Amino acid sequence: MKTFKLVNLKMGQEGMNEEEASPKEIPLADGLIVNREDGENSWLIEALIPNEFQSYFQKLMEAETKEKVYVTISKKTNAPAQILARVKTIVPLDDHISILLDGRLLTSRPIHDPEELLQSLMEQGLTGDALMKEFKLNINQRKETTRL
Repeated sequence: MKTFKLVNLKMGQEGMNEEEASPKEIPLADGLIVNREDGENSWLIEALIPNEFQSYFQKLMEAETKEKVYVTISKKTNAPAQILARVKTIVPLDDHISILLDGRLLTSRPIHDPEELLQSLMEQGLTGDALMKEFKLNINQRKETTRL
């Protein structure tokens, strides 16, 4: 396992599509993130956050839903990683709560195999510029997955 400093935490907004919602910033007093290195892309996130967020995380834990979590590791200038996580525990402390999230790293995979896409477009009768245009439109489509 490898452990990293958690420097930023944002939670995806419930019930909204990604175009409408911007992630909810969660102020961190401290935090860490652990790569379990189990071959399943599993990560544990522990964050020390203000008490005012207890009800928010309590609702998530009771609903047992997975939320998209954006984590920045080591330096604030790093790009955030996306993890699909569930709230596992909430521990009340004096001025803060400690939350433990368990999840899997989201990766972006191409939807189409280039050869299969090209074959499909050619079978539709596309040639020349029309073929090139449709190929370019479709080749970069991606989907999120938790699989490696």
